[in-house]
Amino acid sequence: MKIQRIYIAGHKLDLRFTRCCVASIRRWYPRIPIVLIRDESMGAYSTEELEKHWQVDVFKTPRRRLGYGFGKLEPLFLPTKERCLILDSDIAFLGSVLAVLEKFDEDFIVADNPNPPEDISKYYFDLPKLRSMDPDFIFPGYIFNSGQIVATTGILRREDFEPFLRFDEPPVHIYPNIFDFGEQGVLNYILMKKFQLNQITLRRVPFMWWAGWLDENRVKIRQLKRYSPYRVLVHWAGYKRHTPLDLIRNAHILRHFESLYYSRIPNVQLERKARPTGQIAKVLSDLRQKWPGF
Repeated sequence: MKIQRIYIAGHKLDLRFTRCCVASIRRWYPRIPIVLIRDESMGAYSTEELEKHWQVDVFKTPRRRLGYGFGKLEPLFLPTKERCLILDSDIAFLGSVLAVLEKFDEDFIVADNPNPPEDISKYYFDLPKLRSMDPDFIFPGYIFNSGQIVATTGILRREDFEPFLRFDEPPVHIYPNIFDFGEQGVLNYILMKKFQLNQITLRRVPFMWWAGWLDENRVKIRQLKRYSPYRVLVHWAGYKRHTPLDLIRNAHILRHFESLYYSRIPNVQLERKARPTGQIAKVLSDLRQKWPGF
């Protein structure tokens, strides 16, 4: 089923990632509508440059402080049905990802990636307490990162979330002892529950690579062309937004798309942080060999 629109959620500290994300999407999809879900919880900021030079729009909502992750819920509540892809900003396309996702017709498509069992309570929900609250809930044995999800709008309602979230500005968990502080745990539970009740269709597809697991030699920049062999996206989930780019694993991908982004911006000198050289580069290399996730 054709994906008609892409939403990218972010805040002020995400702006560098957002630029890379938009540039990577436009590399393969120059005309698909892109809409920024702009959260001002970390302060007001401008996306005028993105709007003007990269043909993106801003999601219209009277709410300004959408809260950590919760902005991604807003498109779901639109009244009409539309097929869309909703993303975190710390993501980059590596090829024609939509060609993979459009093979499927389910209402929702989530990333099929392995998660250690301890991640359930750390990033999603306290399963024993959730079962106490909802004894009829059948845990399907998996969880999914909500930073990339194909969704059909007009199916879920704000009322579906109101037993678990108070939609203040920003939203507040009603059961903070059960669900993680972002939207991820609640969204996992609601989609799993509705799938269990046959109220929605849901499919898991392996279309995401996590940057922290990805071998730094896997993605060759020279192959990021029209017929790229990588029909996936990369997600830098877990990296702090103030981390220097040179300390981020697989930063060469971000640098590539950041350069592409600024190639459209007239009279602007790309501000590049110094690349690690000499002894610094050796220290970083040694750390990554010793701790592959560094």
